[in-house]
Amino acid sequence: MLDLGSISKMVIVTRKERRQGYTSSPLGAIYYTADDQERSVFPGEEPLYRHLKDYYPTWKQQEAERERVRREQAKLERLVVHMEQQREAATSGARTVPTQLAQASAQERPRTTLAAALEDFATHGLANRARASANTRTSYLLDLRQWAAWVSTQITYVDEITTESFTRYQVEMETRGLKLSTRHRKAASLRVFAHFLIRHAGLDPQVLDAIVLHEIPEKDPQPLKEAQYKALLFEAGQVKSQGKPEVRARARSMALRNVAILQVFLQTGIRLSELTALTLDNLDLPPERKSGKAEGGSLRVTRKGGDEKLLALNSKAVEAIRAYQKVRPQSEVRSVFLARTGEPLTNRAVQKMFKAIARRAGVPWSHVHTLRATHVTYHLAHGTNIVEVQKNTGHRNLKTLQKYAGVVDEYYREAMEKNAL
Repeated sequence: MLDLGSISKMVIVTRKERRQGYTSSPLGAIYYTADDQERSVFPGEEPLYRHLKDYYPTWKQQEAERERVRREQAKLERLVVHMEQQREAATSGARTVPTQLAQASAQERPRTTLAAALEDFATHGLANRARASANTRTSYLLDLRQWAAWVSTQITYVDEITTESFTRYQVEMETRGLKLSTRHRKAASLRVFAHFLIRHAGLDPQVLDAIVLHEIPEKDPQPLKEAQYKALLFEAGQVKSQGKPEVRARARSMALRNVAILQVFLQTGIRLSELTALTLDNLDLPPERKSGKAEGGSLRVTRKGGDEKLLALNSKAVEAIRAYQKVRPQSEVRSVFLARTGEPLTNRAVQKMFKAIARRAGVPWSHVHTLRATHVTYHLAHGTNIVEVQKNTGHRNLKTLQKYAGVVDEYYREAMEKNAL
């Protein structure tokens, strides 16, 4: 019979108490959850609860929200104190002592052209956004240069920017029929640039009210079915060239490259930019066997913000990469995947290659990111630990993977129907 006296009663501690260490009591170790909820566990489960904060999806979000509220309250308190001081000084007739910001704005600033401010932002402003990927930075500059070209007929200097400089541009984007997601991204780029101008060029902070960030409805992931991704792999490996032997050899090399690319996407779930950034030094493949199934290897990818992660590479991906390496064009370039010219393969080239294969495979609606969604859905549906899936995909928050819950449920229902007794 189970001895109820042997059950340890545990509560999960707050962050402050965790820093002070765990305490002991006759009931066992004492823990507290973020919402002060008690939990009863059996002996031996303590290590799981010690690391619960690492697996609890909303833990860090709650901590960040509380920290944000504390900062907002402190800012409001400072503002109230400053307003009271200003009111008292005005009532007493005393000379108001300007704040540091007021002193800076009171000084005569040299006029800064919009072109110079944009160049300064490209050189210094983006350098401070360490977590932004290279694609994000490129998109920022592209969006801002388009806005600068549009507004250049109306203004030349930063101090000429008004709320209409942004509102009219947003109306123009909507009139041109740009997608909601595109308008949202461009508005986000404008806000980042406006914050930079407020800090470094004395732009009026009120202009931020004119930049509207649209709420984008989140779409459910659309993973590929088993027959669909197998059709992609089949079409990617087809060599249809009937020319000279060297032409056929080149076509076969490209086919094996395409298969390897699709297998790396499907087996690892990495991003497009992470794939095109791979070099031969990032691969760790096991020695080739003369017979039998290949062993797994590893892959080092550079995530957003420059972080490097070591990912497992299963036998299917290893076989596909090794087959391509045997026919890979001779080149001094260290990139794993090369174009016909021997140059590194670009993101755009991979996208065009995939769309051509997808049309032949009968899934023209799919795109490169669909392979990433397929990897996540397949592994979650087959019981792979969600933390391991997060490690492969590079999602910073486990909550991001929750959007796959409905897709996985649908996968289960189809499997039950297909395998009905």
